[in-house]
Parts: sequence; C-alpha cells; structure tokens
Amino acid sequence: MIIFVLMFDFLLNCVFIILAVYLGICVFYFLFQEKLIFVPLGTKKADSPVVLASRFVEIFLEGVEGGRIHAIHIKAKKPRGCILYFHGNTGGISRWGAIAEELASFGFDVFLPDYRGYGKSRGPRTEETLYSDAMLCYETLLKSYPQEKICIYGRSLGSGIGSWLASKSKPGALILETPYNSMTEVAKYHSKIIPVGLFLRYRFNSEAFLQHTEAPILIAHGTKDNIVPYKSGLKLYNSLRERENVEMLTIPGGKHG
Repeated sequence: MIIFVLMFDFLLNCVFIILAVYLGICVFYFLFQEKLIFVPLGTKKADSPVVLASRFVEIFLEGVEGGRIHAIHIKAKKPRGCILYFHGNTGGISRWGAIAEELASFGFDVFLPDYRGYGKSRGPRTEETLYSDAMLCYETLLKSYPQEKICIYGRSLGSGIGSWLASKSKPGALILETPYNSMTEVAKYHSKIIPVGLFLRYRFNSEAFLQHTEAPILIAHGTKDNIVPYKSGLKLYNSLRERENVEMLTIPGGKHG
C-alpha cells in the first residue's frame, strides 16, 4: 500500500511538472511572439547611409499613430512600371536592397519600405498599422504611376501584407513568393502542440483577403520550404485556382531562400 501511494505521488508530481513546463512554453510564445515573427537584425540611425549600386532616393512617410516609414525608391532608366516590394521577416532594407536591385534589372522601378521597428522605420507595430503603412506606400506610388503599372510583390512575411493591400486596391499584378494561406497556420506548423491560435496577435489571413482581389496573381513556392511549408502556399493557390488569372510556380526541391 505504501509503495502504491509513493508511486501515485511520484506520478502526480510528474504530471504537475509536465503541466508547468507546458504552460511555461505557452507563456513564452505569448510574450515573445513579436520577436519570433519580426527579426529586424538591428536598427539604423537616421543618418546611416543606404549603399546600393543602383540609382535610388530615400523616402520617409508619416504613418498613423506617430509612425515614420523609411523606404527606398530605385529608379530604372526606362521603367515599365513599379514593383512595391514587401520583404521577409529577417533584416531590413540593408539586406533586401540587393533583391530589389535584381528586380529593377528587369526594367522596373522598385519601392522597398521597411516595417516599423526595422532599419529607420519607427512607431508602434500592430497588424493594423502594418496594413495602414502598406496603403500609404501604395497611395504614394499612385502619385507617379497609374495603378495598372504597379505590381505588388510579397515575400514570405510580406505576402500577407501584400495580399491585404491587393484586396483593397487594384494593382496591375500581385506576386507572392513563399506565401502562407494564413500566419496562424504557419505558427501551428512550428509550434505543434501549442494553441497559438488562441493568442496570436498577427493573423495575416491571405486566403480570405484574396477572395476580394481581381488582379492577376502569381504564387511561387519551393517543395522543401521548412519555414513556410509548401502545403500552405498550395492551399492558398487551391482557394483561387478556379480563376483564370491565377498561376502557381512550383520549384521542385526549392527551400525558403
């Protein structure tokens, strides 16, 4: 009888320890979700120069709630239009500027903004302020380009922002590279048994947004992507595949980069 009581007490203690560890992990995800989603890799001082081989101008836009959005506008010699590029979650303009230059080599101007908390961009960051900043960038471009000459390009994290913007505007095209159908699904993929859907502050429901988009859409995704799983991009495509102006480019063996 004593052995039975001791074993029961031991098992009960194990259950309490496991539960405490599980709750601790849940609290960690809740408290540090911002740092897991947004990885600025340092900030830039207001007077820090942006170094690119291409011709460009630096722009600062005044956003809602005291936001200040920093962007670069790369200029092609004879632009065919302008690409509004929403970059991935790791690093800012100092990293993604090279990608923007590559896109400009195809004969397009490129407008590359940094999210709040990245580089020289400042201000309180929420899903709503990110959307507001995206619309601010788009409206800024409308002063120089007709909307049919603007292509919204969303990379990884930026695919959700780009999808929202395309649902609220009429761009000439929308390109989504390594996109997700929703941030909630990506979070569940990485957290497995953690109920992140209960406390995730950034949802980026691209699948719902794109039901209200008329622009031609190109989705590009690699089958070996271990950051945003290929099945998430495929699910996004399948929700739109009945439309004639939606295509998916699958990269066999392609990873997130």
